[in-house]
This record gives sequence, C-alpha cells and structure tokens, in this order.
Amino acid sequence: MAGGRLLPSTSGSRQPSMAGLDGGGAPPAVCDPNNLPAAIVLVFPVMVVALLCWRAARTRRNKDECRRLAQRVALLRDLRQLMAPAPPLAKAAAVSAEVRAVLAGQVDAWVKEAESVVLGCTSSRWPCRFVRCDRHGEQLSVVRMNLDEAYDRILPVVAQIDTAHRLHHLLQLQVIVQDGHKYEETDMSNGRQYCQRPPRPKE
Repeated sequence: MAGGRLLPSTSGSRQPSMAGLDGGGAPPAVCDPNNLPAAIVLVFPVMVVALLCWRAARTRRNKDECRRLAQRVALLRDLRQLMAPAPPLAKAAAVSAEVRAVLAGQVDAWVKEAESVVLGCTSSRWPCRFVRCDRHGEQLSVVRMNLDEAYDRILPVVAQIDTAHRLHHLLQLQVIVQDGHKYEETDMSNGRQYCQRPPRPKE
C-alpha cells in the first residue's frame, strides 16, 4: 500500500510464455492457405504423368500376355480337334461319351471366348489399347484362368475317359477271341470223337 492506494497483486497473474522464442525453439508451424493452390498445381501434373506411365506399362504387359495366350489357345484348339467322340460299344461307354461331349463343349466355349479376346487385343491400335487397358487386362485374366482350368482339369479327365474306353474295347475283343477259341476247341473235340467211333458191324 503506497500513498493510500492499493497496488494490484501480480502473484496470481499469468505472463505469456516466451519459452518458444527466448529458448531458441521454432515457432509452431502454421498452414498458409495461400500456398494450397500452388501445391495443387505442382502435384497434379505429377499425378497425371504417373497415371499415364502406369497405363502405358499395363498396355505393354497386356500385349505380351496376349501373345503368350495366343499360343496356348492355338494348342488347345488343336487338341480339341482330336477329341472326336468314339462310337460307344456299351452302356458304360455311352455314359463316358456323354461326359466327354459335355467337357468338349465347355472347351469349345472357352476357345471361342479366348480367340475373341486375343483377336480384339491384337487387332486394335495402340491408342485404343491404351484407353481400354483395364478392361483388356481383366479379359486376359479370365482367359488365362479358363485355359488353366482346361489344361489342368478337363484334358486329364478326357484322357482318362479315352483310356477307359480303349481298355473296355480291348477287353471286349479279348472276350470275343477267347469265345472263338473255345468254339474251335469244341468243334475239334467233337470231330475227333466222331472220327474215333468204331464202325458198326455188318449184319
């Protein structure tokens, strides 16, 4: 108290902290909204260039994949031509022939689809393949899965059916040959017995 006047107490008042400035620390970073348009202008061309490079690389991969699939499709088409159904000899062979026909029909559908996709990829010009690289990539992926299914599952099943059909045919031929030998032996034994009969005495 000085001269009858009360001095305000400064013990409870808070002074602004200058630790960040006096202590040598950096001031807090503040995002300047005026710099956002400049950042967008710099980032956008980089993103566009990266997207164009990615699409060009995928177009090139699609072309290479299309060439590899074309060879596999041609080989599968040639193998399909060798899958002509044989005439069935029995009920079991008829069932196997029906199963074989169903599998051959599925292979025909896959071959037709693969040839259409491969022709579309190889005959189109580069700008068209560049624009449609995503769709072409998905189509080539489906064709690759179908070809793997045909080579890994359908063709082995068809080969087993053909093997079983040939074995069944050979067994039938063996039975026919054995029956023929039995008939020949029976005829020969009957002829010997007839020749060995004593002549009847004359009266």
